[in-house]
Amino acid sequence: MAWNPFSKRAAEEVKPSKTEVGVTGANLVGGYIVEDEKDSTLVGVQKYQTFSNILLNTTIVAASVRYYLNLVTKAGWRFTASEADKDSKYADLVQEILDDMLTPWHRVIRRAAMYRFYGYSVHEWTAKVREDGQYGFLDIAIRPQRTIQRWEVDVKGRVLGVYQTDPETSAEYFIPRWKMMYVLDDSLNDSPEGVGIFRHLVYPARRLSRYEQLEGYGFESDLRGVPLARAPLAELNRKLKNGDIDQKEYDKYLGPVKKFLSAHVKSPRLGMLLDSAPYSGKDEAATPSQVYQWTVELLRGSPTSLMENAAAIERENLQMARVMGTEHLLIGGDGKGSMALSTDKSHNFALIVESSLKEVGGSVSKDIIDTLWLINGWDDKFKPTTEPEPIRFRNPEQITSAILDMARAGAIITPQDPVVNALRDVLNLPRTTVETLSTGLQDPGLNEEDEEEENGEEDNGEGKPNDPGPPNGNTEEGAKDNITEDMEGK
Repeated sequence: MAWNPFSKRAAEEVKPSKTEVGVTGANLVGGYIVEDEKDSTLVGVQKYQTFSNILLNTTIVAASVRYYLNLVTKAGWRFTASEADKDSKYADLVQEILDDMLTPWHRVIRRAAMYRFYGYSVHEWTAKVREDGQYGFLDIAIRPQRTIQRWEVDVKGRVLGVYQTDPETSAEYFIPRWKMMYVLDDSLNDSPEGVGIFRHLVYPARRLSRYEQLEGYGFESDLRGVPLARAPLAELNRKLKNGDIDQKEYDKYLGPVKKFLSAHVKSPRLGMLLDSAPYSGKDEAATPSQVYQWTVELLRGSPTSLMENAAAIERENLQMARVMGTEHLLIGGDGKGSMALSTDKSHNFALIVESSLKEVGGSVSKDIIDTLWLINGWDDKFKPTTEPEPIRFRNPEQITSAILDMARAGAIITPQDPVVNALRDVLNLPRTTVETLSTGLQDPGLNEEDEEEENGEEDNGEGKPNDPGPPNGNTEEGAKDNITEDMEGK
């Protein structure tokens, strides 16, 4: 009998069991995780606020995460029917249920894949009754890490559920383990929250922010190129005081220089013509000096540390890209690198994404597919195999060359061989089916009379064939049956 997710028993199971345990790497006190972390910005909910700031304000992190998620979304999902599910009824039903939710399936996977950066990901499913009377999923919704306040864990360290806090009302809601999809990065510790890549980026991101701030200060305080003008102000002021010139003439002398200083942006219209008369000595000879009475020049300065600062910024960007596995995004920025190197690193990153999808696939199989079978009471022998499609970059020429080498070595590759459809998938071509294969078996050079004679059919004068031929002879139906038997045998 199917287990009803809306029953009273299901509601009672929401209540957690009271346990007090200690988990290595993260002790739980009253359900709260107490980590051995000295940085106050990396403890509790504040930790995820710090992670979000890194994601939003650090360019290389944002670019890497988006690149990662684009590849995750690109991967399709296969629900391969079991041997007992001959007509793929249950495999197709699973696909139909997951495509009929409020949140599209590819968005569910995209949000779940963020466990690699945050450390874990929690989604809560909500069931619904379908028109055919079976239970399906209304939605599989993300529960943001910053809203998860407490954990319920048994004596063996297994998660029994989480407490989610409403940011507006501060009310707590318990989500039992059986009602959620839970993906964890437990590579470095056994904390229920795991350790995500964002934790490794905190201090590099802070250093990068500081270096960029210093670079801005350097640009703002660098006086090189600032215009510097000189004029005989003492002489002009003396003449103005003695009445030799009036204020209008005084402003007329200084006006062009002041205008130049206030509008010194480079422009073809901007230029000055000054008096070339130099200062003269005050002795009896009145020897001329080398200093002009009127001059305009740009300030010059000694070399600054801007180049070293730029190198430090580049180093931090590269370091964070390496942590995320996306250093190939920076290849060519310094004029170095090669196509082969970029391709190799891109393939390596694709393997990283496939590994993450495999982790998500395990949670989908355990927390989604198993739950679907439980609430509907279906036999486990009909349960399909769940796996994401590979996203590695495949070269059709290399694949066809490998197939040709296999054929030359003696391998028999028929049109029904699965490798043919695999190659068609790479080329984005339609797959071969029993119908297309049976159509291809007919000789297009034969007309209708020749086909009847070929199949042993002759008109007896009444518009009917004398001999319909063997049931599984060279007829189209027989060809289909032979192909079907051949494929089932393989």
